[in-house]
Amino acid sequence: MKEKALIFDLDGTLIDSLTDIALCANKVLKEFNLPTHSIEDYKTFVGGGADILIKNCTPTNSSKELRQEVLEQFKIVYDQNLQGNTKPYDGVYELLEILKNKNYKLGVLSNKPHKFTLKYIEQFFSFYNISEPHGQKEEIPKKPNPIGAINIAKSFNLPSENIYFIGDSDVDMQTAKNAGMIAVGVKWGFRGVEELLENGADFIVETPLDILKLLEEKN
Repeated sequence: MKEKALIFDLDGTLIDSLTDIALCANKVLKEFNLPTHSIEDYKTFVGGGADILIKNCTPTNSSKELRQEVLEQFKIVYDQNLQGNTKPYDGVYELLEILKNKNYKLGVLSNKPHKFTLKYIEQFFSFYNISEPHGQKEEIPKKPNPIGAINIAKSFNLPSENIYFIGDSDVDMQTAKNAGMIAVGVKWGFRGVEELLENGADFIVETPLDILKLLEEKN
């Protein structure tokens, strides 16, 4: 039996963080007298990292300098309000507990800034063996560039084709494909099934525990 490992996206996959992201972004937009958006709108704004989030939620004619100011203020506000409404999706803890007991190697790769990614892992998932948690770092290109995912595979000492990359967006599926990994799209996240399939999802799962069925079937 080939050894398998899993790499998870964070926002929209392990945690439902949309409300906190939207509330913090809207607070900052108000501070700069810019238009705010509905929480639903933020589903299409997130996924590319904090800089892309700010680009998406500020007016198209905003200057680079303004967007940088908004971004820096967003990071400050978000850092103060990380877990107000954010929580893991139903079934995630049960999944991680079983994966831990079965000794699967686990990683997280997010376009959320690395500092925030580590805070979430510590807050919600410190009891699980997520040995490779990684957020956005200046020295590593963001997803869908595959370098971050490939680095995790190397740390696991496993070939990419033995790794399930699990996420909720086009960026995640593209990352999996670019890294030569198995692309698993989740139905409960911020984007839809159509986007996941269009961007190369090998499998779609309806609940976190369905990932276990997938692992068992493929073993």
